[in-house]
Amino acid sequence: MNEHNRERLLERVAQLAKARRAEQIVVGLPRNMDGSEGESAQNARAFGAELAEKTGLPVDFSDERGTTITAHGFLNETNTRGKRRKATVDAVAATIILQDYLDYRRNRKG
Repeated sequence: MNEHNRERLLERVAQLAKARRAEQIVVGLPRNMDGSEGESAQNARAFGAELAEKTGLPVDFSDERGTTITAHGFLNETNTRGKRRKATVDAVAATIILQDYLDYRRNRKG
């Protein structure tokens, strides 16, 4: 992602967080299948740090391994195909990342 697009994305996320009165931001962390962190994970961590600075909100990370595969499974179950499927898979994966994070937080407190 070029610097201009990155800045626009940071600004948009900051606007949405403010409009929705977010108290925290969760960023998907694309780990390798062996659990190690490569370049994509480092980029996600850097983006999270920039978000924290821009919004003043705490940013946490959630392992996103397997979420795209799980999202495709959900879309198969609902028989979502074609252009609609392409447009939906990332949103479903993001929902899975957030739900996994919320489950982790709930289990950690209990």
